[in-house]
Amino acid sequence: MKEPTIHNIICLEAEWEYSEQNPDNRFSLNTLPMLNWLKEAYDCEIIYRRFRTKSDLKYYLDYFRNHAKGDDYEEDFDKYDIIYFACHGEKKSLWIEGQSVPLKTLAKWAKGFFKDKVIHFGSCRTMSNKIDSKQFKRDCQALMVSGYQISVDAMDSSIADIAIMNDLLSKEEFDVERYTDRESKFYQRYETLLDALHFHAC
Repeated sequence: MKEPTIHNIICLEAEWEYSEQNPDNRFSLNTLPMLNWLKEAYDCEIIYRRFRTKSDLKYYLDYFRNHAKGDDYEEDFDKYDIIYFACHGEKKSLWIEGQSVPLKTLAKWAKGFFKDKVIHFGSCRTMSNKIDSKQFKRDCQALMVSGYQISVDAMDSSIADIAIMNDLLSKEEFDVERYTDRESKFYQRYETLLDALHFHAC
């Protein structure tokens, strides 16, 4: 049995199956079973919220930020130091119901909530531009930002997502170089998969 960690996850997952733009293109994915496995393995805490629209996503980010410091009656959202976005993506953006949410917009919505946190995008092409990804990290004052630079297979990226989350949770302190350095033990272990997905972290 692994020792409990000090890390916790907020996952924000889009409604994969629903699409006003292309109702015949149904895609079913649910990250909650994966997250529950991690919760049991590491005795960590998970907040899972499913959203459909841009306004839904903004609502959740506003709520987490406004309640970051909990009291006796509220959750302390500051203790959740891994933010995991599971949704469709576009170049330098999230793609929600046929609408783009650029990284710049996401940083504005977060308004400081991402400071000192790890942000992982389990989405296509959100990390396609390394310069913009680094700017997003600076704007948010995040500890690390990671994701994929190309359109990715859903199952392959899910396997990579769980490998990344597992590695993050297994360490007492985050070591960004494990994900940015191709010579690190983590990168060497999953090199073939990460290279196929054009994984990038900064």
